[in-house]
Amino acid sequence: MRNRTRYIISRTILILYSAGLCLCCFWNFRSSIDVSHSLLGLPADKVTHFLLFLPLPVISYAAFPQFRSTPERFLKFMAATFMVGAAAGGGIEITQGLTGYRSCDKMDFVADCCGLAVSALTIANYEIFIRRRRTAR
Repeated sequence: MRNRTRYIISRTILILYSAGLCLCCFWNFRSSIDVSHSLLGLPADKVTHFLLFLPLPVISYAAFPQFRSTPERFLKFMAATFMVGAAAGGGIEITQGLTGYRSCDKMDFVADCCGLAVSALTIANYEIFIRRRRTAR
């Protein structure tokens, strides 16, 4: 029962994260937030895109433990998570270009994919570490 509650909570977080991501990507921030400056020498809006997509693989990993049963299944799941995230990022950019108050920027899509890749690779390394630790016992 405890695991079931944990998975329900993590799936709820995934849904809330997705809704928040859409809100951040489609809200008209022109009058409230300025992301035109740079952060550590990088355009702040690209850093924002990177950070917006960074949590997706982590939340997905927590929400769907059934896809961790074998290394092959886990890698397929992480690849699918990356592809779904990249498709969402691409779709968001295309849709933003149609809004009139947002723009479609290829570099935003690249930043989205970089956030997804860093997170997915981190989770993959974590999973490898956990599996090695279990087999060492």
